Amino acid sequence: MFDTVDLGENHFVVVSGLRGIGKTSFLSTLRDGARDAGWLVISDVASAGVTRSTIQSLVNKRTPEYRARLGELGFRKVDAEVTGLDRHRPVKPRLRPDLVALSAVLDGSSGILITIDEVSASKVRLRELSSFVLDVSHAIEDGAQIMVVFAGVHVDSAALNVRAHSALLRRSRTLQLERLSPPETRRVLLDTARLGGRTIEEDALDKLVSLSQGYPYLVQLASDYAWRHRSSDSAITVADATAVRDKAIGAVESRVLSRVYSDLSSVDQRFLDAMSQDDYDRTKIADIVKRMGVSDAYVQVYKKGLLRSGYVPTAGRGYVRFTLPHLGAHIRRQLTVDGSDKRNDDGWAAYPASDLPA
Repeated sequence: MFDTVDLGENHFVVVSGLRGIGKTSFLSTLRDGARDAGWLVISDVASAGVTRSTIQSLVNKRTPEYRARLGELGFRKVDAEVTGLDRHRPVKPRLRPDLVALSAVLDGSSGILITIDEVSASKVRLRELSSFVLDVSHAIEDGAQIMVVFAGVHVDSAALNVRAHSALLRRSRTLQLERLSPPETRRVLLDTARLGGRTIEEDALDKLVSLSQGYPYLVQLASDYAWRHRSSDSAITVADATAVRDKAIGAVESRVLSRVYSDLSSVDQRFLDAMSQDDYDRTKIADIVKRMGVSDAYVQVYKKGLLRSGYVPTAGRGYVRFTLPHLGAHIRRQLTVDGSDKRNDDGWAAYPASDLPA
């Protein structure tokens, strides 16, 4: 992919997918490939943003001759005025000439790859990103060879395009990373074991596929934990797959599922609470209406928002389901804990605070 600077629709690439689906790993693979091909790689997260200080830190690592050449091409050293994507400071039109200079010094043999992770669909973030997109678009029009890859849970390229008014962004490539199918999950588990010179018993493989549910992060955890359980054995057994189940699910609960749930609004949480009462694959919208005690119209509004988030897709007419495996079970367990008499009991209940002085 990086053996040419004729990027076409790849000037802007938008990658969407749920937490733990492999977006960050995908960006890392892209960056490795770009560096191997001699490209300049700039990496940031949306919360920090691409700033001139980020670019300057890369430039500072280059030779004096390289920096002198950049200066001749119009690159200016970073000063107190930070530009680019920085929500705490005003955006200044300084990124465009710097990108043009950085591209020119490459002499057409390679380009610039910019990856921006953790992009959100909030209006504030889109406003910041649109300014960045415009700078990059103008730099490309000036001859710079640049590829920008955005990644996030839900990257609304249409909304971003409305703000940025960029013809290049309208022609962007969109990638949606999703769960693996059962056959793909089996193949990944088997191939990973073979690369290490081990095998997986058929029953153990079935258990690991069922445990991971094709969710890449859980596939990685389950296979790693099963491998390490008895690493000296030539084969991963049913005992290994069984022994690591709780540890793998517990890790996903603490690192992914709890964050997904806590990031939602209180009404969205109530919607998911209602869904979690079903311990099978899908929930009827009519049941959610009853459980929430609200109107169908009210539920439909929040259903649309959750559909856009990707966490709750439709599952047939009048039904929805969870996308993330084990999320329903996680919510059921949390509701049980929160509803118990031990809620928030950290030992201080026996020592109540005294009244404030009059």
